[in-house]
Parts: sequence; structure tokens; C-alpha cells
Amino acid sequence: MKLIFTCICCLLSTTAISADWPMFMNDPTHSADAGENFSLPLSLKWQFKTGGPLYSSPVISGGNVFIGSYDNHLYAIDAKTGALIWRHKSEGQILSTPAVADSVVYFGSKDGWIYALNVKDGKLLWKYETGGKVLTSAVVADGTVYIASNDLYIYAIEAKDGKLRWRSKMTDYKYGGIYSSPAYGDGVVYTTGKNGIIYALDAKNGAKIWSHFLVESAIYSSPVIRDGVVYIATYSRLLLALDAKKGTIIWRTALSDWPYSSPVATKDAVYIGLKDGTIKYFDIKDGNFKKEYKFQDEVNSTMAISSNGIAIVGCEDGSLYAVKLENGEFLWKYMTVGGIQSSPAISGGMVFVGSKDGSLYAFGQ
Repeated sequence: MKLIFTCICCLLSTTAISADWPMFMNDPTHSADAGENFSLPLSLKWQFKTGGPLYSSPVISGGNVFIGSYDNHLYAIDAKTGALIWRHKSEGQILSTPAVADSVVYFGSKDGWIYALNVKDGKLLWKYETGGKVLTSAVVADGTVYIASNDLYIYAIEAKDGKLRWRSKMTDYKYGGIYSSPAYGDGVVYTTGKNGIIYALDAKNGAKIWSHFLVESAIYSSPVIRDGVVYIATYSRLLLALDAKKGTIIWRTALSDWPYSSPVATKDAVYIGLKDGTIKYFDIKDGNFKKEYKFQDEVNSTMAISSNGIAIVGCEDGSLYAVKLENGEFLWKYMTVGGIQSSPAISGGMVFVGSKDGSLYAFGQ
């Protein structure tokens, strides 16, 4: 694949708006939209080495980066310098992407606990034990932490004190494991697992609003909400758009391979990375296929997008790519030593991503 590198900074605005990226895919609806631009070409500003592979995605709040590692630690790192601020050890590997709200960072661990730490010093504020490994990422909204566990429950926990508000069991369980992270919008929590069912739950009490059996297939991808529609990709190679209020299918379209990443919905399109090394582009109105962008290896990382349509996405070849979504032009890449499943974050004109080589990378001008 021919890569086109450019130093023409007018492709992207040089004026960065400093903004946090506080949870997986940036916000409770999973928009993956930075709301800011960055300048190309990017250069490596720093690299922070942990003791294990990084599957967790970085989040940024208050000038610090937070990320979990397979060495069992959650790290807080200075976003400008890459200096370690603190680290907190759990008793299990951390696949979960943390979420930050009101000076507290929340995350789950394979030890089955949900943790709340003070962002300044990493001091444990509370922790809550579930009955299984916690592989999903937290969503924090309206003073509540929403997160799912492999005990088949989705939990709603008071953010300030760790008290359980409610929990709701995912029924008709079949395949084993919950990797999909919940999304939140308009007082409703949307969640799914490897049972092929997507649930819409009342955020106040966990009552089921609707459920939809999508496919007899596992689901790793996380739901995405935009303009009253929920988008979800399944391991039966389907991309679906469902009415957020009713759960009825608006459209469905076939995919060429399995999706591990989550879809990204923009004003006009839905994008999804696949294990065949492509990102597919579909019309958001009817699901009609438009284009595909071919990479060197599997695309298991969920892309982040700038406000002017530049996507940052990791690939299993170890590279981080910048792609112009309008035409699929490859503008820039950086090769790490390990594959990238971690989803990039954009904040303050900088780009952050973890690699299976165990390092967190920071790029900027």
C-alpha cells in the first residue's frame, strides 16, 4: 500500500482547542469525535513503557493521561511530558478503558472489581466487587458509573460513594464473556454482550425498555448513539441501525469480515474497522456501501476523528495511521513494535494511543 505523507499544515488547522477525552470513544454516546483539529505531520513527543501489553485505550482529563495495562496497573501520566504521576495496582490485568469525571477515575479489572481513584494521587476512594472479570469500559453520566461484568450483570453504581443503584442481568447467555462497553443517551443505557442481544435499560432503575435479539452470534463491538439511532456491529458480519426508542431495525448491511472495533457515526456516514484489514464506509441514512480503505493488517482499533474529517486509527501491523475520511488518503503513519487494539484519543492538538508492545505513545507538533 502506497502511503502519502504530507507536511502541508493547511490540511489541518494549527489552532488546537484544548479539550478532554475522558472516556472510551470520548463521551457517553461513543461519538469518537474530538471536536478539535491537529496538525500533520505528527511527531513522537514521548513514549511511556509499562510492564505489559496495552489493550486499554487512553483517556485525557486535566492535562493527564490515564490508561490500564496488562501488568495490573492503572497509570496516570503527564500529557505534556510523559512523566509518571502515579500508578495503582489491581489484582488482575486491565483491559477496561478508564473514565474520568469530577476528579475521579473509574475502571474495571480482571480481578472482578470496579475501582474509583482520586485523579491527583491515585488514592483508592472506593471499590465494588462483581462476580466476574470486568473487561468492559465505564460510562459515567449523571453521577452514575455504568459498567458490565462477566457475571452477566450491568451495574449502575453511585459515582461518589460506590453504592449500588441497580444491576440488571443479561439473559439468554450463550457464548461466554462481555467485551462490549455500554453507551448512554437521553436517560437510557444501551448494552450488549456475546449473547447477540442488545438491551435498552432505564438509567434510573435498570428496567428493560426494549431488547432486540440481533443474531445468533457474539458481539464485541460497543453500541454507538447518534440522532436517535443506535449502531452496532456483530460477529455474524452485520452492521445494524436501530431506532433508539423502539429497538426496531432501521437498516442492516453485510460486512466482509468480523468486527472487533466499534462503529463510528458521523453526520453522513458510519465507519467500521474489520479483521480483513479494511475500514468500510456506509451511508448513514440507508446503510448502502460507499467505500473501503485497505490497511496492512487487521483493524481492531476504533478510530478517533478530528473536527475536519481526519481519522486516527491503529492497526495490527503495529502502525498508527492518519486517514482523510473524504477520500481514504493515507496522510501519515507511525510504526510501533506491537499490534494496536487500543483506540486513539485526541486532546489539545495531541494524539495518544497504547500498543501491545507495552508503551503509551504521545504525538504532537
